[in-house]
Amino acid sequence: MPDAKNIGRNIRALRMRIHLTQGDLAARLGMLQAPVCNIEGGKNFPSAQVLYRISKVLGVSLDEIFNPSGLLPSALESATDITTPTPCSTSEPSGDGRSFPCEGISQTTTPSLLSEDSPFAIQIRTIIADYLRLEHICKVPREARIPLQIPFDLNAGGITRLASQVRDLMGVRTAVVFDHLELFENHGLRVVFLEMPSPIESLSFYDANNRNVFIFISAQQNPERQIFSLVLELGKILLHVRMTAFGLAYPETLAERWKPARLFAAAFLMPEETVRTTVTQTGILPGTWDFELLLRLKHRFGVSAETFNYRLLELGLITPQLQNKFRTLIKAYYKETNFKEPGSSRRILSPNGRLGDLLHTACSLGSPEASEIARRFKMKKMATGQ
Repeated sequence: MPDAKNIGRNIRALRMRIHLTQGDLAARLGMLQAPVCNIEGGKNFPSAQVLYRISKVLGVSLDEIFNPSGLLPSALESATDITTPTPCSTSEPSGDGRSFPCEGISQTTTPSLLSEDSPFAIQIRTIIADYLRLEHICKVPREARIPLQIPFDLNAGGITRLASQVRDLMGVRTAVVFDHLELFENHGLRVVFLEMPSPIESLSFYDANNRNVFIFISAQQNPERQIFSLVLELGKILLHVRMTAFGLAYPETLAERWKPARLFAAAFLMPEETVRTTVTQTGILPGTWDFELLLRLKHRFGVSAETFNYRLLELGLITPQLQNKFRTLIKAYYKETNFKEPGSSRRILSPNGRLGDLLHTACSLGSPEASEIARRFKMKKMATGQ
């Protein structure tokens, strides 16, 4: 009779053959993912009842699980999930931060920013585990409300169309968005603000099991930069999923690697049709801009003066001479004020809103784990409204 290791290996290969994630299998079995992870890892031998349920979900007989046809031993050994799995933990996340709850969390940012054993990397893993645990305690859906596996062309036109498509999926189309953070969190995307070591401004992780994301934003940035980082990381996620799914290689330099994500952020935050309509309604011509009007209009889009100034040039709505003049003024102001935004208008964000709501609900349910998570968040000085 096959041992637990062989059974687990066979189940994993059969699951992947029908393109199910481990999280999908666990959900269809009505089980937590950790026990399924232990079964596939050969740590636990499934009971006869569990084996029967697995066979039904995978659409195979019990004999197929014990001796799968059409899959040679070499294929079973080499089978890998779309995203590189992290080691499975043997129980529900304890919050020590040394491993993710299970497979499927993949980092989209360059690995050199997070060494595995650095205090910051451990902090990030702990927050991810805590967030997942709070969702479990509160029994809320873990899947994002918008698809993240969207096909698109890797050129300027394809990226612009992608930004428009995501806006349509979020229900805002060409409208001016006044609270991007609320928009993202209302669609189930997980956004966390915390203090980050320089020069990191943002990070993102793709949660393949739940078809969702974790986006981390530096609390030290001004709101305009935080908003841009938020959308930039979503662009990185969409690019990461596409590149990984098709086995495509990234360009070697970081500037080229994330150029499509930056284009996505600009097109999402400042749709061409919306910017043109806004400018037309002011009656301003490319050569008649003044700096005060530029600051007034950029505030509508929640972007920095520098970003809006460049977008106007990109769309041919400002002359190169005026754009260069304003760019010089903006850079001088940033240098003098340590990157504060010029102008009297200020964006106000409420960070960690969904995370704080989950924590409040979990604590109100009397969960001891939630109380421990609240303590950890307090130690990290994370704003959660608790």
